[in-house]
Amino acid sequence: MTDLTTPIIPYKGTGIFKLNSSYDEIKSLLAEHNISYEEEIWEATDVDPPWTVIGIPKVGEEFDAISITFAKNRLFRICLYEDFDGKLPNGIHTGMTIEEALEIDKNLRYNDDNDELYESPDGYWLDYHRGTRKILTILIFIPAFERDDFFDYKW
Repeated sequence: MTDLTTPIIPYKGTGIFKLNSSYDEIKSLLAEHNISYEEEIWEATDVDPPWTVIGIPKVGEEFDAISITFAKNRLFRICLYEDFDGKLPNGIHTGMTIEEALEIDKNLRYNDDNDELYESPDGYWLDYHRGTRKILTILIFIPAFERDDFFDYKW
């Protein structure tokens, strides 16, 4: 079972999940900690090579609390969903409203390409529900994820 209350550290990771870890390292950790998960391969025309996504639900729940995404054997993105109770260093967490988050982080910027996403220059993105305005997902990633050359996979 994984701890769903660990701090969320942009560009670093959360709990046992460290960004830039290898796929084999994470699979070993999952086995060592007896963590249940589901795995899928995302093969899309705009994602080459395919990405491997591991979803980890909260015990007794159907939906993922954490998903971790690999490209070329490297963990580059961690998505933390509503069942994840950890917080960013500034106190932002899932379940709070986007307005509360904007009060905490004045550098959050609305992404015009994705109308439910706010981006922070501090290494995280927030996805929220348009109706309730509550943060549904916190995404953290390696620094290269924000660069134009990310899909060159030379990170």
